Amino acid sequence: MGASELTILLVSNDAGTRAEIRRRFALEASSVHLAVVNNLPAARRILDAAAPTVILLECGALAAEADGPRGLAPALEAAVASLAAHAPVVVLGPREKREGLAGLIATGAADFVEHKENFLAEAQRVIERRLRRAASQGRTVPEMFEDGEGDFGQVLRHELNNPLTGILGNAELLLAEIHRKNDGRIPSGGEQRLETIALLAVRLRETVRRLSEEWEERQHPVS
Repeated sequence: MGASELTILLVSNDAGTRAEIRRRFALEASSVHLAVVNNLPAARRILDAAAPTVILLECGALAAEADGPRGLAPALEAAVASLAAHAPVVVLGPREKREGLAGLIATGAADFVEHKENFLAEAQRVIERRLRRAASQGRTVPEMFEDGEGDFGQVLRHELNNPLTGILGNAELLLAEIHRKNDGRIPSGGEQRLETIALLAVRLRETVRRLSEEWEERQHPVS
């Protein structure tokens, strides 16, 4: 895929949803790449190779991994938080699932589309808005460095937005659950969120170090 190509990762186990999303974005095939998987493990394998521009996640794709209806909500929160570390997530699901994602929605890491009549048209509008936002960010970081475009602060914002959003989203979800239970214990899924926060913090540190070194090299090239 080219540097200018935008990528949607669709995670859905519903054949109708997959077919309709393919149809809706078929006309944009020259600039939008659609990767389709039916479960979270398959999505993670793609994320290990490359980060998409936006992720579309249908709640039903997580049902088989949850311990019944009561286990679905925390599994959904944890799944969205982990995916949001790589790209914004648009979640398709029943209305009652929105409240559990309030922290991630508030930070801008996720959007929620209620599963009702014409929900795929609304999902398309949300995805296209996310794609336009990503496209408007301009050129890649290496290109900005090479052509002298943008200051160091702009480059930092470009690279650090996703990991920062993931840290904020995970931390807010964890704190909200701790305050709700108020029993002095780490809530269900809390250890995974802490691990994600730690991983993203390391990623931020390494990104800042790398960008600082690249900036210094370009400001003071070795003759």
